[in-house]
Amino acid sequence: MTHKKFQSIQALRGVAILLVLTRHLFVMEGHFGHGERLLPELCKAGDGGVDLFFAISGFIMVMIGKGQFAKPGVVGSFLYKRAARIYPLYWLYSLVILLAFLASPDWVPALKRGNVDFFASFLLLPQLILPLLGQGWTLSYEAYFYLMFALALLLPERRLPRFLLMWGLGVAAGYNLYMKNGALVDSAWLKLLTDPVTIEFVLGACVASVLQRGWRQGGWLCLIAGSLLLPASSLFFDPLQIEGLRFFCFGLPALLILYGAVSLEARARVRFPHWLQAIGDASYSIYLSHILVITAVGRAWNLIGRPGLWDNAMAIAAMTAAALGCGMASYRFIEQPMLRAFHAGSTRRKVEPYAEDVGIVTK
Repeated sequence: MTHKKFQSIQALRGVAILLVLTRHLFVMEGHFGHGERLLPELCKAGDGGVDLFFAISGFIMVMIGKGQFAKPGVVGSFLYKRAARIYPLYWLYSLVILLAFLASPDWVPALKRGNVDFFASFLLLPQLILPLLGQGWTLSYEAYFYLMFALALLLPERRLPRFLLMWGLGVAAGYNLYMKNGALVDSAWLKLLTDPVTIEFVLGACVASVLQRGWRQGGWLCLIAGSLLLPASSLFFDPLQIEGLRFFCFGLPALLILYGAVSLEARARVRFPHWLQAIGDASYSIYLSHILVITAVGRAWNLIGRPGLWDNAMAIAAMTAAALGCGMASYRFIEQPMLRAFHAGSTRRKVEPYAEDVGIVTK
């Protein structure tokens, strides 16, 4: 039996965070661009970066769970590692938001208006409003995914496909009921449990199961098709404004990209740039910090900038460089030391990015 670490997973994380960053740069240009527009509407497709992250999460959970199902103590260890992965750094950046509010309430309008649930925000509980750190809404889904997968770890591994099937069907049925029953619309918990984006995680897990069974065909076709389909919807409409379309416009292309990239690497048909893998390594830090960074740069731009596309280009370049630079510095000097503190036995060596996350395929 041989083991192979998937570099494609880190590269895809890099793609996902660049998509999310592009989407938010588009928003910032609208706020601070003095009425000029350089970035095209196509940048709205960057919302699909979140869906790619969800699909990757499902894939990783199956890969790191291989051979661990129904073993004593595995669920507790799994949940501890997942909590250590997402909570400490998230809490840190949430506290930065609080400090920004104390320094100048106008910097955090939602908090100034009282539209924040601190308890739900810090615990990543589902809510109908954005958490203190806006990106935290996606982490609420991640926490939900991890809890469900922890239940799957209690079962024999051969029952995982059945568990995933029942989970996916349950989400689909629940979503149908949720949409038909107006009385349920105001329930944050029901919205979380029945949101179709959950199926992206489930199908990401299915991609891992398929690859573990030796299926490798159609990689180039899937990668190209997914890469074309993901931005295509933004040319015609905004999937986030039409209920239920997100899964089809962003989720399915993300799954095609995931399968295509990993299957091609498994067959040694493609190599992924080291710089993209490096961005993927730091993707969590970049994800949590980038809005803070580009907002700060945008406010400075608003004060000293002038109308004109050249001015926009320089400001967008500055925001991009600052977001990536600060995120990678956060990864190196904050995130990695945190992981060392929470993972016993790793204090004398470099902690690899998502050390237990990088997918392992067995042949």
